[in-house]
Amino acid sequence: MKNSEKPNDILSPKPLRSETIESLIERKRKNLEAIFDAVPVNLLLVDEDLIVVRVNDTTRKLVGKDYTEIINKPLGQALYCKIVTVEKKTCGSGELCKKCPLRQNVQKVLDSSQPVNEFEFQSETHFQNRNVKPWFVLSIEPVTIEGKKYVVVCLNDITERKLAEEKLVETMEMKSQFISTVSHELRTPLAAVKEGLDIVLQGEAGRLNKKQKQFLEISTRNVDRLNSLVNDVLDFQKLESGKMKFNFAPADLGQVVTEAAESMTLVAKKADVNMSVEIKPGIYHAVFDHDKIIQLITNLLSNAIKFTPSGGKISLVLQPQSDEIIITVSDTGLGIPKEDLPKIFQRFYRVKRPGKQIAGTGLGLPIIAQIVLNHGGRILVDSQPDIETTFTICLPKNPPKNTNKTI
Repeated sequence: MKNSEKPNDILSPKPLRSETIESLIERKRKNLEAIFDAVPVNLLLVDEDLIVVRVNDTTRKLVGKDYTEIINKPLGQALYCKIVTVEKKTCGSGELCKKCPLRQNVQKVLDSSQPVNEFEFQSETHFQNRNVKPWFVLSIEPVTIEGKKYVVVCLNDITERKLAEEKLVETMEMKSQFISTVSHELRTPLAAVKEGLDIVLQGEAGRLNKKQKQFLEISTRNVDRLNSLVNDVLDFQKLESGKMKFNFAPADLGQVVTEAAESMTLVAKKADVNMSVEIKPGIYHAVFDHDKIIQLITNLLSNAIKFTPSGGKISLVLQPQSDEIIITVSDTGLGIPKEDLPKIFQRFYRVKRPGKQIAGTGLGLPIIAQIVLNHGGRILVDSQPDIETTFTICLPKNPPKNTNKTI
């Protein structure tokens, strides 16, 4: 009996060991379920037939239903879709079902076994009787459980963020319209003031003494500056909102650059700045907007003249390079400190120059950059304060069709 009892003694722990493994597996399963339920975004486990086999507590709260009303239900019914709840149709049978981004993407992942990441869409579902259609970021991962295909669907509710973005866009549009309206309204009285000042300065209203002429000239310069600001604001608003029209046409860019430079010759001479223009040999036939390129060149030269002290030098060089045309404007002016270089294309940004502050709108360079970008080009700048500043514009000879961009 003792010999027969020995094997029993050896074998007796096995059932206990089996129970321990089963309890361990059960404990791990419960831990995974607890983690699944605790995730603060909506998670659903969906099978090949688009039946929801599991959801977490976040999803249950979003839908406003008990687990028994969600689990083992078709995707649309589980999520309280309007096709099911309002039109009283089964999930997948409505016309909108064919366009449903949720169904489409779940089916796509089931068919291809390739995940979908960060797909934004506005849902047709009516969660918790919301007045606003909710927005979601959808991510789907394929999984295989016991040889069967499933997908884990992650729905992150971004409705509040989208509403805030829409409100911000609306506010920015109102601001833009207000600035444009005010700017337009300023143009007419400014033109009238300028005309009146010119008439008086020309002596048509009577002879002027030296002091009177001096004050009128100061007033004229201030009106011109204000008019320039109004024009810059209007141009930038149009460029930034994509409402400015670009009339692209084939032409000789060399001739246009020469034309723009000639218009600035007297300005440079008056400022006692030596301006040189060099058009290097080559073919300058390209597609561009004539008026915008004139504006770009005159703005660059105007800036160079403004920031170059009397006796300084400015050079404008044009040269062809492969499929691009390179425009370079260099000056021996005040320059731009290294820390300011990343900010100079921001609207209204002005480089702080204690004791050397020069009047301006802070919109010239942003407008230049927008014109370059809308031509599909690039703009580079290199500067050494009080030594030299160089702006390099690279324009493609044939700009891409869709070039409306903002900086």
